[in-house]
Amino acid sequence: MKRIAFTLMQVLGLIAAWYAADRAAAWLGLPFSGGVVGLLVMVALLLGGVLRPTAIEQGADWLLSNMLLFFIPLVVSVVQFTGLLKEDGWRLFAAIGIGFTCVMIATALTVEWVCRFERGLRLRRLRKERGLP
Repeated sequence: MKRIAFTLMQVLGLIAAWYAADRAAAWLGLPFSGGVVGLLVMVALLLGGVLRPTAIEQGADWLLSNMLLFFIPLVVSVVQFTGLLKEDGWRLFAAIGIGFTCVMIATALTVEWVCRFERGLRLRRLRKERGLP
């Protein structure tokens, strides 16, 4: 029961952070969504050591494991626009495909960069501990 409450608190914290970032992006008139602002702030807090990964890990894992449920309303709403799909469906699917490919490439490059960065930090720490140059 304690784990469920802890996970729920983390999910609510992540939702509150998203909402605050969304409101800030709207208030500042930024040309991108609050989700992007929230992501940048969250990464900065994690890298700066202000927020520990364990503080949001269970909530983030739950959200990621149930992500498909959040897309069901989107899929249902597509059924209402069959005329649009008949006329411009190929353009929409091309845009989705290109966007999906860009996201996958950006994610892969980011993960690779973070892994190299962490390996470099560990290597420097080990060298320092062992007194190597």
